[in-house]
Amino acid sequence: MSNSAIAQRRALSVAPAAMSVHPISPVKAEGAHVWDADGKRYLDWTVGIAVMNIGHSHPKVVSAVQRQVAEFQHLCFAVGMHESYVELAERLAAIAPGPSPKRTFLVNSGAEAVENTVKIARVATGRQGIVAFTHAFHGRTHMALSLTGKSDPYKAGFAPRAAEVYRAAYPYLYRNPFGLTGEQAAEAYLEQLRDLVATTIGENEVAAFLIEPVAGEGGFIPAPERFLRGLREYADRIGALWIDDEVQAGMGRTGRWWAVDHFDLEPDLVATAKALASGFPLGAVVGKAEVMDAVGPGMLGSTFGGNPSACAAALATIEVIQEEGLLQRAATIGDAIRERMEALQRRQSALGDVRGLGAMVGLEFVRDDGHTPDPELVQRLVVECRERGLLVLPTGTYGNVIRLLPPIRMSDAELELGLATLESAIAVARGADPVPA
Repeated sequence: MSNSAIAQRRALSVAPAAMSVHPISPVKAEGAHVWDADGKRYLDWTVGIAVMNIGHSHPKVVSAVQRQVAEFQHLCFAVGMHESYVELAERLAAIAPGPSPKRTFLVNSGAEAVENTVKIARVATGRQGIVAFTHAFHGRTHMALSLTGKSDPYKAGFAPRAAEVYRAAYPYLYRNPFGLTGEQAAEAYLEQLRDLVATTIGENEVAAFLIEPVAGEGGFIPAPERFLRGLREYADRIGALWIDDEVQAGMGRTGRWWAVDHFDLEPDLVATAKALASGFPLGAVVGKAEVMDAVGPGMLGSTFGGNPSACAAALATIEVIQEEGLLQRAATIGDAIRERMEALQRRQSALGDVRGLGAMVGLEFVRDDGHTPDPELVQRLVVECRERGLLVLPTGTYGNVIRLLPPIRMSDAELELGLATLESAIAVARGADPVPA
């Protein structure tokens, strides 16, 4: 059945709120490539929004899931503890940031992981206030959308929102209002945060600060080391926790297991999902034992969280990353992309900023004034890339960022093909007519 035929069926049966960026129907995926219902092959630099980090249908993951399904598909962990849940908790503790002993609680998704970090933080501290940041995306469930920073389409109309959620400015250095750069800009954001908490929230009211070390939906904005280090210090000083949302940046995407590993920082709680189980629904909260142990038996639960098949996929995914040296490969891929795009930036005024950690790279496009966001150009670019066989995604609070999420296992030839395709698509998109809505 063709893409168009499936689209016609979709229009009659699927809620319009469930949108798709690309009008294709994937029928096969392998490695770095996806094939649609019309037989066209694409180089996939979306990987399902940072999910298939090790590529599609890795044989080790497929084999692990097949073995588990043949043994048994599901028995809720609340009914009986299966070994794969325990083993995955052990493996996550071993790779979690920082030296403190860790505990793990498994769930189904990133949003569910984030919601549980908030529950844990409130019980562990006896406080209620959660400080999230502008440009944040933490999910679409009630607490998660309340924590998310972008109104349209994530929050508009969904009210009332969760109480005791406060908003501080994310350190978006490219668009900072202070006229500063580097550590000076980061320090200005920190001072603004400390003043906000002290004057409008109350330092003894804050249970936790929740931040993405690389803001994902906000535009692939890496938080500078000085800001994250200062946040850690401030949280410690006022008795609050630091929740690290690594749902999109974690599991090797940035060239380390976790983005905060670049700075040798240890959060109190880490939320992970997406690439954790290579496409199987699984999320996790990994936290310091002293924090996780504050929550009593039965206070947290998830019927499907830690499903044996998903755990098998996660264990295999971790093994693949370790055995194939994919942390270093992600760093190499990211360096190559940034070098190529920074060279293009010097020739293309429309490319205002190139940023990221490892193989998590954002390209921010601006108008001729060198500052105003240009979301129309980004929409044209998404289409031009797809026409040339490359799948990419837009992102950013202002809709003017292309996020590059290539598989961290792809070959040098696939990397070169993607970069060459992207460069040609940018050249065409800059002079193309606007794409109809």
